[in-house]
Formats: sequence, C-alpha cells, structure tokens
Amino acid sequence: MDNRLEPIKTYLDRHLDNPPENLTLGSKLGEIGIDSMALLELMMDLEDKYDFRLPEDVPTPETVGQLVALVEQYKPSAVNE
Repeated sequence: MDNRLEPIKTYLDRHLDNPPENLTLGSKLGEIGIDSMALLELMMDLEDKYDFRLPEDVPTPETVGQLVALVEQYKPSAVNE
C-alpha cells in the first residue's frame, strides 16, 4: 500500500465499523464511509499529525487522492516522505 494512505487507513480502522480492505488514491470518500463530518475530523487529524493548517477555502476533496494531494501541498516539507 502507498505509505501516504497509511494515516487515512489508520483513521478508517479506528472510526468505521467496517473499514474498506482496499484503499486506493481513486477511492471516493463517500463510498468508503467518510461523510462531511468524518472528513472534517480526518482533515483535523491530518493537520495535527503533520503540524500544518489547511486554509478555510480549500476545495472539498472527493477522493482519497485529492485528500492526499491537499496534505502533500500544505504540510511542512520537513515531514514530506
């Protein structure tokens, strides 16, 4: 699995009764059980994990790949893997 997916997979394992087995960059957030409230919580978890803040006007991601791209764009370069 792409290691950029690991924080998202960990979140899903902790918060969903039936987390998806196959998580990909193309996975649609709504289809894997991430509603708007869960997305907000997940984004805050990622901000805390990587010590950054997303601007309030970022577009709402619809796929795991779009969420990963936002994290990659805004997290400090020192934690880029």
